[in-house]
Formats: sequence, C-alpha cells, structure tokens
Amino acid sequence: MSVTAAQIATYLSDLEEARAEYMDDLVLRERLGHKDLYPRRVIASVLNCYISIANKYFSQPVYVGGVFQTTYNFFDEVEMEEIMLRINKICDTNYYLDLI
Repeated sequence: MSVTAAQIATYLSDLEEARAEYMDDLVLRERLGHKDLYPRRVIASVLNCYISIANKYFSQPVYVGGVFQTTYNFFDEVEMEEIMLRINKICDTNYYLDLI
C-alpha cells in the first residue's frame, strides 16, 4: 500500500499526542510522589528516541506520483514498522502506516 503526505502528517501528529499523554502521566506520578519512577523515565527517553527516528524517517520525503518513496532512508520499511509497533506498545496506541 502507498502512504500519502496527509497520512504521514496525521501519523506524526498522533505520535506527538501519544508522547504528550505518556509524559503527562509520568509528570503526574512524580507530583503525586510515586516511588521508583526510574524505569518510566528510561522508557520516556526511549520513546523520545523512537519518535525522533519516525520524524526523521518521514521528514525528508521523496514522492513519486504523490506516493511516499522509502528508498532514500537509513531505515528500511520493515525496521520502521518495528519502530511503529514499539511506539504503540509503549504508548498503548494503535497508530500504524502500511509502508510495505
């Protein structure tokens, strides 16, 4: 299936919203005085890295006939789909683009 610019923009917007919700939950836990937040902070750092990868993957798109081309990226389609699944697992979401 092919991915359009509008789908990419929606996906990246959804990722930012999911990250904000995860961070809001983390901050609330800190304010309420929860102990042992170190694992959640590490996961937040990993989530930031994954979302940065997704942003870079889609930030310099090459479109041929209005369709996103993945041949110009450091990650291939399978690796990017794995990152999407990991983001979904961390954020408990179901955001997905079919790149293959």
